[in-house]
Amino acid sequence: MQFAALLSTNLHLSGWLTGTIYTGTSKAAMIPGLHCYSCPSSVLACPTGSLQAILATPNFWGMLATGRPDVLIIFSVIGFISLVGLLAGRFACGWFCPFGLLQDLLNKIPLPRMSFQESLRPAKYVMLFLMVFALPAFLRSGSGAGDPWFCKAVCPAGTSLAGWPLVAASNGSFQIGFLFWWKSAIAVLVLLWAMVVERPFCRTLCPLGAAWGLLGKISVFKMSVSDSCVSCGKCGTVCPMGIEIYKSPSSAECIRCGRCEKVCPVDAISHSVKG
Repeated sequence: MQFAALLSTNLHLSGWLTGTIYTGTSKAAMIPGLHCYSCPSSVLACPTGSLQAILATPNFWGMLATGRPDVLIIFSVIGFISLVGLLAGRFACGWFCPFGLLQDLLNKIPLPRMSFQESLRPAKYVMLFLMVFALPAFLRSGSGAGDPWFCKAVCPAGTSLAGWPLVAASNGSFQIGFLFWWKSAIAVLVLLWAMVVERPFCRTLCPLGAAWGLLGKISVFKMSVSDSCVSCGKCGTVCPMGIEIYKSPSSAECIRCGRCEKVCPVDAISHSVKG
């Protein structure tokens, strides 16, 4: 499913050779995952990037008040993100997200494992509310425009899946400055981290995962643990997000990957649909 999602949303393969960005009509639709609009092969848009781009529109609040269609589209972006989360929480993180797949592949490299610092988990909520919403919406330049701050200053998916390929294919025509090297350093650290800790970006920095995790608390499709659970802890040893689902079946961290179901010795873990 992860590879199928990757292939079906990256059909503009010639972009990797030409360094061009696909701008066809399909870019009006969004992928249920973190995948940069500027990735050379991407034929869909990133919901996080789309949200920031609209919020950063010059005079956004004035145009929103007057009902300008080019900013009212923000409700469709918020609606898409909300619908995915309300249906199945972070299910898309485990099954469709390209950057999640990249982290999964990197983690298969046989290297010594590192422990994960649990206190880092709340950082993704800071990314969501500060970098994705507040700064693009309220920090304005003299022209009245904002900036997509998460994309511009943090996103390792954008750097690794778009920035590096575009610079490599540009034959030196791109002007590389401080932000490129800053984001490259973040991306390198995250990718190296993913080799020794499962899905560190998903656990600590992903604003899309933060939004879907919060909505997953009341989602239709979720995890259930029956009374037959013996609290053996095997679910925690295979969970890519480092949680023990029997302790919190509605955890905002759960990506609904189903690994815990496969290892449960008493078949206590299952997916369920609320009535």
